Amino acid sequence: MGYKQSIKSISVIILALCLLVAIILGGWQMPPAYATVSGYSEVLDDLQRDIEFSVDDYPSNAGDYSIQIIQIAESTNKELLVYTYQPSQLTKYLVATQINMSFSESADGTKLYGLSLLSCNGVFCKYKVSGVTVDDKITRYYNITSIYRQWDSSIDKGSGNDNTKNEVAFAIGKLYIATTTNDEVTYSCKGTETIQIINPYADYLEYSNGFKLSPNWCHSHYVAFSTDKKIDSLMEADVSYVRRSASRATGIGLKGETNYKDTSQELAKLDGKQKGGNAADGWFSKKYEWERIQSVSEFISKEDLKDETKANLEGKQWVLRFVETEITMVVGDYSTVTFWTDISQVTVLRLKFITDGKVYNLGAVSDKVTGDNKPGNNNTNEFASMLEWLSRLTNIPEWALILIAVVIILVILMPILSIFCPVLGQVLVWVFKIIGKGFAYLVKGVWLLIRLPFKAIGMLFQKIKDSKGGG
Repeated sequence: MGYKQSIKSISVIILALCLLVAIILGGWQMPPAYATVSGYSEVLDDLQRDIEFSVDDYPSNAGDYSIQIIQIAESTNKELLVYTYQPSQLTKYLVATQINMSFSESADGTKLYGLSLLSCNGVFCKYKVSGVTVDDKITRYYNITSIYRQWDSSIDKGSGNDNTKNEVAFAIGKLYIATTTNDEVTYSCKGTETIQIINPYADYLEYSNGFKLSPNWCHSHYVAFSTDKKIDSLMEADVSYVRRSASRATGIGLKGETNYKDTSQELAKLDGKQKGGNAADGWFSKKYEWERIQSVSEFISKEDLKDETKANLEGKQWVLRFVETEITMVVGDYSTVTFWTDISQVTVLRLKFITDGKVYNLGAVSDKVTGDNKPGNNNTNEFASMLEWLSRLTNIPEWALILIAVVIILVILMPILSIFCPVLGQVLVWVFKIIGKGFAYLVKGVWLLIRLPFKAIGMLFQKIKDSKGGG
């Protein structure tokens, strides 16, 4: 009996060692259970529920302005709570604003969620994640790519170009899994790979939509960037931005102040097959089209960019043209009102790409930036020629339109030329006869081509009929 018990004990030990090795090699950690955590409890009270937690492991550092997530928890009210370590908090008070998170093991579906500060003690802070209610599933995933805070001019670098930095992002790269077993919640955590967006640059290009009573232009908004990883082909991208309606009235007695309303946070999901373009719905409008995802070199080669725009694109690899908006001018007797959509706080959340034949789908760590509200191209008022515009309007090739115009002119001039220059008139009559005969032969040939398959089918049926009759 003792021998069997020893064998059983050794088996348990071996199994435990194998599990430990798997956990270590897989990067997994087993944080404590927080099933009874309240949204209103103090941050250190929550963290110290873990007997392995030690304040000494998280020293104060006046020169480290980062924000790091050290734990999450689901509250008794089905709130999602996030616990952070903020090294400089005792000397530089910082507040996290949002996290980039998905609810799956991959980065698919990742988006921004707001954070509300609940408690702060020393270098530790506790936040509630806005807009998230804990699911009733047995297993819940919280895949956190990054965390944001407001940009601070006293500690953070500027954009280095005409952009305004709104917020700074810090990489988290953690997949938390919450599991409910017998009404008790346990957590595991695994590191995930992320991709760093380097020095993003937000801007827009402006294109005229043609002559109208109330003229308008298309604004094609884009963000350009490079990354810390090699990308051979960029397949997909998710871009978050803030949009709001804007208007400004100018004229006698008006201050020309800008009014904003209807602010919303938007998410653009792009792939390499998508294209954008301007409406081009006015007279003599020039039609523009572009791919949503472009390399910087392709973008520069296809667009008439200002020199300063080209300078700001130097060193960058990719361009994401994520949304189009319109700017419209309404001219009255005493004032002019301009309406447009303001785009700001642009950030990249996810990239799917191919490198050396392997597909990657990673959450992106990207600061939020806002452009200078000036178009980056020269051709903001470019119009199409009448011939180009008519060709697009009628779907008739330009050469055919030219031929039609020549024929019409000759028909109009032929009677006059016959009077003043009979020989030329006779030549024109002869030319028109040839053209008429050629056109007749063309129509006849087309008709024969149309009839040919039907005639063949008819002959086939007749042959089948004859063969049956003969049998």
